[in-house]
Amino acid sequence: MWTEALRALLCMVPMLFASSMSKTTYLVALGQGGFFYSALFLPKKISARLVMGMLILGLGLGFYLIGGTVAPNPLLAVFFTFLVCLLLSFLSGWKIGGPIALTLVMIYTAGLNTGSPERASKNFIVFALVLTWCAAISVLPLWKPVPPPPVNPDIPNEELAEQGFRLGIGAAIALAISYIAGFAKLGWAPSAVGNVVRYDEKLSKLRAWARFAGTIGGALLASIALAFISSVTVIVWIGAIFAIINGLFKKTKVGMIPLFYTATILLLYSANDISAGKTNIIHRIFYNIIGITVGMLVVIYPFPHIMKKINPKARAA
Repeated sequence: MWTEALRALLCMVPMLFASSMSKTTYLVALGQGGFFYSALFLPKKISARLVMGMLILGLGLGFYLIGGTVAPNPLLAVFFTFLVCLLLSFLSGWKIGGPIALTLVMIYTAGLNTGSPERASKNFIVFALVLTWCAAISVLPLWKPVPPPPVNPDIPNEELAEQGFRLGIGAAIALAISYIAGFAKLGWAPSAVGNVVRYDEKLSKLRAWARFAGTIGGALLASIALAFISSVTVIVWIGAIFAIINGLFKKTKVGMIPLFYTATILLLYSANDISAGKTNIIHRIFYNIIGITVGMLVVIYPFPHIMKKINPKARAA
């Protein structure tokens, strides 16, 4: 989709501008925010695009601040991770905001990655600016719509609750492991859980394999780039090119795999210190495998068995 490729490029303009001005402090936030927004669906109606932008800015950045605020306190962070995931599961049945509800888990975990309220507060302004820019760009009527995933507003609360408990407990376990093991990026493992876990077991398995493939493939792309390139400017431009390619393949099976997103994030995290590139890549792979594994465990066991005992409808099935 050429229109989505062009929109992706425009969403990455703040990152490119900062790089051209040698302002590299917030490259990760600018690139992550631009890529995230460019990878989302695009409603047909201008009013729906405005609502989507407001939800991401209002709800999404609110969850980002929560993540940064609770990050220094492991017990509080684990507890709030469960609450956030459960809440967003219920919101996924909302006709208006449902299509983006579960993606907001990623913004919350990005807040966890900051590690402190102070850093989250500084990044908040940057995220707000880049997401506002992306929302304004996306409102333009020249873009070809990308239909949002279907939402069933009549989905039973029992199913939303089960999905939320799976997601919440899985993300909380992944975060607890991150604290205990001293992971450098607290949000990467729970983010993988949030990306994988859905109510439907088959869909969860499909998303798990897509996340795994995207992590390995993205790490490989980043490794190749970092092996031959040491210029921060070039690395940033490669990240933008990956966003453009992701837009081109958005409606294909390749677009379902977080291949180019992973590569871009790894490049941006390594931009200020090329020597840390290998470490970042290893961490990304390992942390994601932990998250994917935890996510699949809470999908396959024990929730289906527990729900059959407490839910008459599930027991009948």
